[in-house]
Amino acid sequence: MNIFEKTDFTGDKPSVVSIKKSEKVNLFTVGLSEKQVLAKHITTIPATLVLLRGKVDFNISGETVVLREGDVYEIPVNVEHEVVGRDIENVFLIVKEL
Repeated sequence: MNIFEKTDFTGDKPSVVSIKKSEKVNLFTVGLSEKQVLAKHITTIPATLVLLRGKVDFNISGETVVLREGDVYEIPVNVEHEVVGRDIENVFLIVKEL
């Protein structure tokens, strides 16, 4: 499977591609077009974001963290956050430890 070929940037919603889900891990990518928003939400389990393509604003606790290709960000548990695409195509990997 090629993640970038599976990611659809034409829709109104973020493009989610499931890579692996087991009782121990949930691994998936999210694709955002420019200015597209992954709406505010929380995670109740540890999660790591790895930016594969583009640049995004990670908005959390009133601050904006700009993430670029290759950046890794540990998402805090039970803290509301959102992600906004800054480039034409933005793709990040999420690893959730179940």
